[in-house]
Amino acid sequence: MTNDITTIQDKFASALDRRQVCSFDIEFVDNQTSPLIHSAARFLYFLEGKCTLLLNGIDYEIVSNTLVAIMPWDITLIKDVKEPLTFQKIVYNSDFINGYLRTIYNPKNIVINLHETIKENPVLYCDHDMHHRFQTFIERLQMELGDDSLNPDYAKLPELSDAYVTSMLVGILVLFNRFCHKTNEIKKMSSNEVEITNQILKYISTHLQSKITLDKLSKIFYISESTIAKYLQENIGYSFSEMLTEIRISKSYDLLLYSDLSLNIIAQLIGYTDASHFIKAFTTKVGCTPNEYRKSYQTDEEVLKRKENEVIYKVLNYIDENYLSDKISGAIVSKKFGITMMELNHIMVFQVEKTFDDYVDWLRISRASELLISTDLAITDIAIEVGYNTTKTFTRIFTNIRKMTPGAFRKTVSLQKKNGEIIPAKKEKSSTLRET
Repeated sequence: MTNDITTIQDKFASALDRRQVCSFDIEFVDNQTSPLIHSAARFLYFLEGKCTLLLNGIDYEIVSNTLVAIMPWDITLIKDVKEPLTFQKIVYNSDFINGYLRTIYNPKNIVINLHETIKENPVLYCDHDMHHRFQTFIERLQMELGDDSLNPDYAKLPELSDAYVTSMLVGILVLFNRFCHKTNEIKKMSSNEVEITNQILKYISTHLQSKITLDKLSKIFYISESTIAKYLQENIGYSFSEMLTEIRISKSYDLLLYSDLSLNIIAQLIGYTDASHFIKAFTTKVGCTPNEYRKSYQTDEEVLKRKENEVIYKVLNYIDENYLSDKISGAIVSKKFGITMMELNHIMVFQVEKTFDDYVDWLRISRASELLISTDLAITDIAIEVGYNTTKTFTRIFTNIRKMTPGAFRKTVSLQKKNGEIIPAKKEKSSTLRET
């Protein structure tokens, strides 16, 4: 994995509505994917196909009727795809579910921790009975939520939908735990470096209130500070401080959306000394203050339909005119046009089939691709030119979209302009990018 740049997936069950407890979708994969860090829990139920899934440094053979449980900060890579894959994807808020499990009626005082078994046995090979029982819950989730990629209107879900969805998720978790002891032997091969990296990420995620330093991690995992820094950089493409900030801000989203806790309390819960440090880090990362973020996701019954037609083209025009600015953000755009972040993402997915952040990145990388071929600008200069503050961020996003680094792209891809003129690659030419 050291030659790949790892992408951190969103914390949220749905990019359309970050308040959603759960989302359902169906995905299709026929080639190797890039490495992913999942900040939200998910189930993947493979209906068809054959591949190898690298999960936290361990190879698992994937066949039809395989159910995979992925926990926050797990690292995955789909590889060796022998037959095209079709799988159901259920993304859910594990913190919410854990909180629910801790508060449900429990007369026998049984310690309920359904996620512990998953951590030890994340892959289940389902027989006919297991398949039928899991699909009963999964199909009910699909009927309740719709497919996330088809842009469902989450604001119009039936009454008590969250309660119904939560019961389906708990049902899947209970079945998974029961069947784990019956699972077939799994042939797996551990990559120690990736496995340790995952353990470090999970430790950070569950100990944010304590002061986490490289020195402390070094003593806990019995490896040097430089080795930990190397593992993080080589396996996920982040420095220790960058990864710590990512996890802290990810944890803060739920506390902002699902609680009335003050910013001082939230700051302490995620490891900041006070609210001012939290506000600064959050604003730098998200593009708005925590309070602005909290307000932008408040429920509004007059949702999208009334506003959509009058703002939709203004929004798209504004993005097209300003996407190169490093100051543009979803929070700024939604505030400017008087809509919520949920409404903004509904507009974007409906019009361009991408969320706001994905669309801005796509525009920037498209422009960067042209500059790489048509100019001799240094990659650092191009990164700044298209709106990124650091070359590292630019390279990570470019590689995720183009499946190669900016340097490799410059050497191997040609540009065909609208008038038919071809600008060759700087060195060896292997493919042509058409100007749009």
